[in-house]
Amino acid sequence: MVGSVSLIAPARLHFGFLDPTGLSGRQFASLGLVIDGHNVELEVERSKTLVLTGQALDEDTADFFKATIRRLKAKYGIAEDFKIILKEKPPRHSGFGSGTQLALALSRALLELTELKPKTADLSLVVNRGRRSGIGILGFDKGGFIVDGGKLNEARQPPLISRVSFPRKWKILLIMHNTPSHFYGDREIKAIEGLPRITQEKSSTLCSETLLKVIPAILDRDFETFAAGITNIQNLMGEIFFNAQDGSKFSSPSVGKVIERLAKNFEIGSGQSSWGPTGFAIFKSNDELKKGLKFLKNNDLLTENLRLDVTCARNKGYQLFKGKD
Repeated sequence: MVGSVSLIAPARLHFGFLDPTGLSGRQFASLGLVIDGHNVELEVERSKTLVLTGQALDEDTADFFKATIRRLKAKYGIAEDFKIILKEKPPRHSGFGSGTQLALALSRALLELTELKPKTADLSLVVNRGRRSGIGILGFDKGGFIVDGGKLNEARQPPLISRVSFPRKWKILLIMHNTPSHFYGDREIKAIEGLPRITQEKSSTLCSETLLKVIPAILDRDFETFAAGITNIQNLMGEIFFNAQDGSKFSSPSVGKVIERLAKNFEIGSGQSSWGPTGFAIFKSNDELKKGLKFLKNNDLLTENLRLDVTCARNKGYQLFKGKD
């Protein structure tokens, strides 16, 4: 009998939508990348009562876990007799998909402890995740660079269109703002509803850049073509979200300034993950990354409210470890 379960769930970067306003009938088809670091790491075991603890736990996350457990109890009939230890979590509302990570990691671990194994797509509907993009859900299982097919209705998650392994030697510089995004909950819903209607031409451009430039370039290890394609997609995203982000392609102007200076001086793929405020710059090699970091330091581009992290792609999904009674 399983006595405890430990689980590590990876973060993801959201690179954009193929058809943000649903012109094709399929809304929020997305592309994104699972990355190393900024994981959710937790452990669950049996307990006489519900116990929530761990160095990464705060009041908001505890409330989030309780709401998730109520949904699981209503669907699967599980009891609330668990000790849940949250060891690590990414910053909330920062472009990493932390809500989906937390909900799926907790749900998968608890159900594994009770020997229930629903499909992740079904489980995500139970815990009310993946209302728009499917990248976090698909990435939870598979890792890598992912394109999903968008949603037709609320009763089914987006299908997987493409999943390819991403070169780990292409280094990713994350530029993070100390203040989280304010685009979540009701404000995010209103912002999405208020997006300008995308034209067929722009949607076609987003699709062709993704399917005929970015994905083949990843498979061919053609960094130059990949970087141009992902930046073109991000520039279009910036135009679409411009008004919602107070007249900017980036939700954080200071993050945007760093990205734009890097893009003018280095060959990178760059943009903002989801609503941000986290920005990303993808370099061809570690040597190019070091040059970029030196450039930022020499030009005093890093303000006190910004911090950097270097990472790379993760080409596998969550990891689960079982302990016996």
